[in-house]
Amino acid sequence: MKNQKGVTLMILVVTIIAIGLIFGAISYHSVTSYRLNAYYMMCTDIELLDEKIALYYLKNKTLPIIESESQSITSLIENYNENNVNYNPNNSGNLYKIDLSQLENLSLQKTDYYIDEQSHTIYASSGRKLEEDTYYTVPIDYREVDLNLY
Repeated sequence: MKNQKGVTLMILVVTIIAIGLIFGAISYHSVTSYRLNAYYMMCTDIELLDEKIALYYLKNKTLPIIESESQSITSLIENYNENNVNYNPNNSGNLYKIDLSQLENLSLQKTDYYIDEQSHTIYASSGRKLEEDTYYTVPIDYREVDLNLY
């Protein structure tokens, strides 16, 4: 009888540990999947904005910006330098909020985007974290970004 109680207690402990490991793995993959989805939604928004702004610029010879709402790129992105995933050497560093009311047929996930006046690089006001980097824009080689999160 004593031997049977010991085995039952051992099975209970092993079961609890197994359930904990399974729950931990599911939680990790859920968070990772959420972050990856948010990153791709930001990239989709920026690509759509990029196309609409290029057409607007060709037609009007100006950017659809709100002049009174500007900021420097370093106030948006911490540690902005050539090692940062958001770095664009063609940037002037002056960002202006995009006036979405001047662009037609937009369906965006977020509405707070900025554009560099010189390079026309578009930045989200809040970045998307993947692994150790935070992305505010679509990296030049974003299709090659190492997304081996699974």
